[in-house]
Amino acid sequence: MLRAVLSWSWIVTSLLAQQVAEGPEPNQTPATATVLACGREGVGSISTSLDVDWWKITVVAGSEILVETMPGAGTQIGDTVVTLFDSSGAPLRTNDDGVGCGRYSRLRLADLAAGTYYLAVERGAFAALSGSYVLDVRCAVPATLGAPLIVNEGAENNDPRSGGTPTTIVPDVRVNGLLSSTGSTGDHDFYRFTLAQASFVRASVAATASHPTPPVADDLVLALYDNTVPPAVLASSFTGNGFGAFDASIGIWLAPGTYQVAVRGWRGSIAGRYYLDVRTTVGATASANANGCAGRALDVARTNSGPGAPLGLERPVLGRTYALQGSGLGGSSIGIHLFGVTPASLDLGPFGAAGCTLALSWIDLLAFITDAAGNAAVVLALGEDPSLLGVPLETQVAMLDGSNALGMTFSNSVSAVIGN
Repeated sequence: MLRAVLSWSWIVTSLLAQQVAEGPEPNQTPATATVLACGREGVGSISTSLDVDWWKITVVAGSEILVETMPGAGTQIGDTVVTLFDSSGAPLRTNDDGVGCGRYSRLRLADLAAGTYYLAVERGAFAALSGSYVLDVRCAVPATLGAPLIVNEGAENNDPRSGGTPTTIVPDVRVNGLLSSTGSTGDHDFYRFTLAQASFVRASVAATASHPTPPVADDLVLALYDNTVPPAVLASSFTGNGFGAFDASIGIWLAPGTYQVAVRGWRGSIAGRYYLDVRTTVGATASANANGCAGRALDVARTNSGPGAPLGLERPVLGRTYALQGSGLGGSSIGIHLFGVTPASLDLGPFGAAGCTLALSWIDLLAFITDAAGNAAVVLALGEDPSLLGVPLETQVAMLDGSNALGMTFSNSVSAVIGN
């Protein structure tokens, strides 16, 4: 923990990031795309049904790319579609509604070659006529992981859609499975697991390529289900990059609960044996507390439309920008952003700030200025430091408004955990 706190202090003082505003319109071609560095957060708006914003990113070899949109300040666009293009402008992948983020988008690529790419953000079918969004891009080089414990697939029928019993697994684990037939109506193997805390879950069949026992299944398809009876699909279908490719994978943030990963073969592919790796790491979380004064407010980005709305989306994810939305802070005013890892509850009434509470023991302080409407983005870039996984993060702002004897009023605090 001491190492994590020291690392966090260094990040606070060294990696304060500013959001990147989209370039002048029109910006929907490779030549006019706004440059966005990995780990930074883009801020944009969609003004018409024809408006598409392009962003240019550069990645290094072997990067895992995680792209996510969220509501921006003011009027939300509500629904986005994100498309990834190669350096020539040819589309590679697209996502409309990501799992667990209302109608905003989440796009993941497990192993992207080095080079220049473009991201296009546009309105979804349920979007407002115009509105704001933010775009987060993480480019991580996946850590080298050893082979986990191997367990065998349970007895058939293990498809709960037809009354079967799924195989129960405990991540991190490698499952040794067998598909007797392929295609959407063929053999489906279900694996059930339970998460005690918010987690980033990775499910992959890449190890299948080295399976020692023929015949070896190829062109595997993965899907994620909930634990209802019969189960409802949450995300599908995740396939390899080409015929005979053993790289189908799922990478997704999930709340505590019970879920199921299903494996099947593509129609016409070879039935046989496979390995399914299911791994978890700490999932980032963030929630706003109700302890502000004088109308000062700090909150995570929340979608007000789509499944689960209102739903908080912003979390402190490694290798990405963590941005909170401040409101009611006073127009064109100076504020202080307080960061720490330990919550507190100090009544500031005796110091001249009646009704105000200091909600954390801070490690560092950063100044900012609000806009004319009294809003501000409180922004922090997190590096790719695994020692920060699971470290708590407390955030609060103090406004230097001179409205009381202390000279300051305080927002509520936001409590979070740094993760994936």
